[in-house]
Amino acid sequence: MFAKYHYLNHSHNNAADVFVCTINNDIAGFFSVLPFPHPKLKNARKAHRIVVKPDYQGIGISKHFSEFICNYYKKLGKVLLLVTSHPALIYSLSKNKKWICTRKGRTAKNGKSSAMKNTSSSNRITCSFKYKG
Repeated sequence: MFAKYHYLNHSHNNAADVFVCTINNDIAGFFSVLPFPHPKLKNARKAHRIVVKPDYQGIGISKHFSEFICNYYKKLGKVLLLVTSHPALIYSLSKNKKWICTRKGRTAKNGKSSAMKNTSSSNRITCSFKYKG
């Protein structure tokens, strides 16, 4: 249902927790979260996919939906991380005091940089964020 609205072309991970946002009984958004083994953070989770249908974009659904899910995980004692190359989401999260930007940069054309290796984010600015609530 959301594949045509998302740039990733690989299949969705079956280990993900999946959340759906509805507005007036219409499905408006999709958010999935994966367990994320991290060398320093215990109980880390990573946003896997965030998709909002075009009819609902630009009105803050992604922000509120993300915060709702992050608060859910925070209550469970989990840490939620998010990596994005979407300019509007980077801007929004950078201005939001509930998120900490932990890395910002551009990857090289070969998909490698000191911070990110073997990424498909070639030549795009990507930012990593940690939810603090």
